Parts: sequence; structure tokens; C-alpha cells
Amino acid sequence: MSDIPGRPTLVPSRFRPPERIVDAGLAILLTVLIGGGLFPENRVEHGGTLHWQRLVAETLLTTLPLAWRRRWPVPVLGVEIAAVLAEGAFHDPAAAGLPMMVAVYTVATRCSHRTALLAAAVASLALFTEMELAHVAVTIPGAVSRIATPAAACAVGLWVRTRRDYVEQLRETAERLSHERRLLARQAVAEERVRIARELHDVVAHHVSLMVVQAGAVRETVDAAHPSRPVLESMARTGREALAEMRHMLGVLRLEDTADGAGRAPQPGIADLGPLIEQARGAGLPVELRVEGTARPLPPGVDLSAYRIVQEALTNTLRHAGPTEARVLLRYRPDALEVRVSDSGRGSAAPPSGGHGLIGMRERVALFGGELVAGAVPGGGFAVRAVLPLGGPATLQG
Repeated sequence: MSDIPGRPTLVPSRFRPPERIVDAGLAILLTVLIGGGLFPENRVEHGGTLHWQRLVAETLLTTLPLAWRRRWPVPVLGVEIAAVLAEGAFHDPAAAGLPMMVAVYTVATRCSHRTALLAAAVASLALFTEMELAHVAVTIPGAVSRIATPAAACAVGLWVRTRRDYVEQLRETAERLSHERRLLARQAVAEERVRIARELHDVVAHHVSLMVVQAGAVRETVDAAHPSRPVLESMARTGREALAEMRHMLGVLRLEDTADGAGRAPQPGIADLGPLIEQARGAGLPVELRVEGTARPLPPGVDLSAYRIVQEALTNTLRHAGPTEARVLLRYRPDALEVRVSDSGRGSAAPPSGGHGLIGMRERVALFGGELVAGAVPGGGFAVRAVLPLGGPATLQG
């Protein structure tokens, strides 16, 4: 059986390397950039001697902790602030500023808003303290830079965190809706199977009752000593036991039928399509009925299912197709009954979830081992085509 095309599917997300690998790579990159002398101030001489040992230690102190920035964001920021102050105390080149901004950004993405703002303020204060320790005159551009840079790192971090939380909420909502839709689909299938069971209960009970009555009538016409009399008695007894078992198993369904007001009304069939089509026309849907092949009596189960398929298809057209007209085709084939209902509407005669109507059609067709195709047709409109074998596993001969 085919289902409606175009159902949404889950798209696998792009590959993301583990966070630890990303952070370790960032730490190594900054170590190379800062320690490798890409910043000219790393070559500053003091007393004619390059302080490479201290510079290397300070570089490693400022970059390597970034490998653990997501796991311990606040302690890593503390280390970066200590490195900045150490640079100012030893009058070394300012190499810890960029790693400290990365740490401020990380705190903003991982901690509370209050902690993020506090981290930006402390980082700004550390930059001013570094200038004081290094005996560097504070200029207006320098002051603005030492205030704006941590604030910018904090702002970017907060924005990234807000965006990440929003995406996570969307993902959780999508998963919840998908789970609820699966539950509703299972519930719809169960409800439709119960409905079909109620209807087939009447069909099966009628045939078994007729078998019991016929066996009993023949038994009365046969002499007591006739060899077939025990067989007829066994047939009647087995039939009565089957009816009792059916009533026992389907008793709850029958109670629901009675509660719903369904009672024991005769089940409809192909012969009742006339009133159904007139009802659809009265609701404003022009319907054309065409029959191909030689009409003949159908097994009760197929007769009932064909009627229900047409009923559900016309109902879906009325609900979802908009202004349109419908065409119903019944094609009697030697081995099957083909039912086709089409319209010229918007091409969406079913809700996105598939709808209870299509679920019911699918269950009915599957009961007889048939085929169902439902979907939009080229040029606009929607079509439902069902093939019901006349010798399927659940077919009851009249």
C-alpha cells in the first residue's frame, strides 16, 4: 500500500566534532599564535635579554586552560585574569588579553546572566589593573577599549546562549510533537480497528447464525440413526459455541456501539451509495458516480468496506479540498473490486498527519490483503484508489 507522499522526515544534523577536541584545538592554535611571535611585542627585550622562559610559561598559562573552558568556565577565567595581572607585574607583553576574552565569552554562554556580567566587569578591571602595574598611562581610547572589549565578548556570549536555548526549545518541542503525533496515530489505528471489528461482528454473526440455523433444520429432517446426524449436531453445537465466544470477546465493543447510539442497524453497502452521494451533493459537493464492469453481489465484508472507503474519501474532500467536484468510480474486475474517488481541489484532501479517514481506509484494505494508493494527482486534486480482492483472507462470501 502507498501512503501520502511528502510527509516530513527528520533530516540528520551536520557532523559536529566533540567539544573537547574543539577546545583543545583552540588552545593549541592560540599557543602557536601567541608563543610563536606573531605578535611583535613578544620580542620585547628587557636589560638586553629576552625573557623567553617566562614568556613561554605565561603563554602556556594563558592558552592551555582554554582546553577546559566549557567544563570549568569560571576557574578558567580566574586563571586568565591571573595571567593578565602577572603580565602587568612583570612588564611583559600583553598576550593574555585575547584568551581572557575567550574565557569571558565562555562564562556568558555557560553561566547565569548575573555571572556573565560580573565576569565582564572583573575582566575590565583586570585590564585597568594591568596598565597600572605596568605603569602605562591611561588614555581615553585605551580606557574605552578595556571597557568595550569584555562587554562585547559578554554580549556575544549571551546572544549565542540565547540562540542555543531557543534552538534547543524548538528541538524539544519538535520531538514532543512528533511523539504526540505517533501516539495519536496509534490511537487512531486502534479506534479504527475497533470500529471495523464492530461492523464485521455483525457480518460474521449473521453468517454463523445462518449456518447454525441451517444445520439445525437439516438435522431435524434426518433420521436419528443416519450417519450424518452427529455431524450436523456437531456443526450446530460448534456454531453456537463460536457465537458465544464472539459475543464474549466483542461484548465491550457492542456496549460501546449501544452507548454511541449505533444499535444494531444494518451495515451499509454499495447499494447505499445513492443516499450517501445525495448527502454529499446536499453539502455542496458535486459528485459523479460511474460504474464499470458487470455489477454483481459482493461478499458482505467487501461490500461494507467499499462503502466506507467512498464515505471517508468524500468526507475528506468536503473537509480539506475546498471548492471542487468529486468523481466516484466502481470497477468490477473478475477477481477484485476497484474503488476510486478523486477530486479537482487543492490537492490536499487529507490533513498533514494522514487523518483518521486514510487510516481507516488503510486498515480496511489491509484486512482483505488489498492495495491502497492515496495522494495528490498531477494538475491538481487528490485521488484515493483502493483494490479489494474478492478472495482475500477476510472475505466473507454471501
